[in-house]
Amino acid sequence: MILETFFSLALFISGGHIVSTNFNLHHYSDDDYNDIFYLKHYKSITKHCERHSELENIQKKTTYHNDESRTIYKVTKNEEKDSSVKTS
Repeated sequence: MILETFFSLALFISGGHIVSTNFNLHHYSDDDYNDIFYLKHYKSITKHCERHSELENIQKKTTYHNDESRTIYKVTKNEEKDSSVKTS
């Protein structure tokens, strides 16, 4: 219940936006943001960015420096080919 409260507060403050390591702003739906929020350390997930209209790989990293933890997100384009596109 406490973790759900933290998630609701984080979603309210951020609005589903994430700033990646290269300082780009990305926006995800509430359900996708939920999956990203509960992502484990150094795991990655592929989600659809509503701002860029493309699939992106998101990797969550937690760093520790001077007894402080900081969560950063590395967001990269998903380079897999779309299966709906036919090649000739």
